[in-house]
Amino acid sequence: MSGKLVPWVAAGALAGASVWAWGWRPEGLESWIADHAALGAGIYVGFVAASVVLLPFSSLPLLPLATQSYGVFWTAVLSALGWWLGCLIAFRIARFGRPYLEKVTPLHAVDRLEERIPHDVGFGGIVVLRILFPVDIVSYALGLLKALSFRTYALASLVGILPFAFVWSYAGGKLGSGQYVAFALIAAVCVAAALVARRVWLRR
Repeated sequence: MSGKLVPWVAAGALAGASVWAWGWRPEGLESWIADHAALGAGIYVGFVAASVVLLPFSSLPLLPLATQSYGVFWTAVLSALGWWLGCLIAFRIARFGRPYLEKVTPLHAVDRLEERIPHDVGFGGIVVLRILFPVDIVSYALGLLKALSFRTYALASLVGILPFAFVWSYAGGKLGSGQYVAFALIAAVCVAAALVARRVWLRR
């Protein structure tokens, strides 16, 4: 298995351990969310966004609880919104922080990488990177590429995040309802799809 997929596997394992230890039956929290649905949704989106900006935290272990409270569709929407906002913030942090980073460490490798990226594959490349790598790592790395426009980055990131959000929200629903075999199958399919996408990207 590619080492680049380790963060996703680790996050899935963490989610499974959380379910095993807690059983995802926090009646008090679920009751509070039922009484404060809008506030709970806002907090969830904020936490998901923060998990992108603040390395190396992951919001995936919260998916089973979210799907129990909001359902798969709205959990996917809220998760996508949180990941998207987080990746935009991380991009801006990297973009505006580049002058300070250059004073601390040379960025020649990033400059060489930027020169090798064709301008006509920026959008598609970002979408593929969203499939292959964790949201946080890609966001900070792309933020250092001076030629990449924020608009292209934002739109491509949204396109790449949406499928991921719906698939993992569906998987989180299975995990939250105790369907561990179904969750494992979905996770295996996601890993296989990422490996195929990586192979195609490397050939290209």
